[in-house]
Amino acid sequence: MNSIFTIAGIGIVSTAFVIILKQYRPEFAFGAALAAGIILLFFSVSCFTEIIKTINDFIDISNAGKEKYEILIKCLGICMVTKIASETCKDCGENSIASKIDLAGKAVVLTFSMPLFQEVIFIIKDLLEL
Repeated sequence: MNSIFTIAGIGIVSTAFVIILKQYRPEFAFGAALAAGIILLFFSVSCFTEIIKTINDFIDISNAGKEKYEILIKCLGICMVTKIASETCKDCGENSIASKIDLAGKAVVLTFSMPLFQEVIFIIKDLLEL
């Protein structure tokens, strides 16, 4: 719980710093915003260790293969990287590039998740044959 207050505080202070920096030295504002984003990302990583531990517990409890969870984790990672890159481009005013990153991220997630879709189709087929 305290980590969210730390992250929010760093975000607010960083935002104020970037706004002030834009007024006096606009050429450094993007670098400062990028640095703040990286710092916030490192603070967020600690939350992921708990998520991964919980997912590993789910893998142990369920009879589903580990491969299915690996696909889901990869897709989640792709979504997060895509979102961060897209939002960074939007912050720079490059909405066109941001939309292309979003599209590419969706295509990659779809590609990675095809084995899961295929398995769902096989399950539906087996159910219909009963």
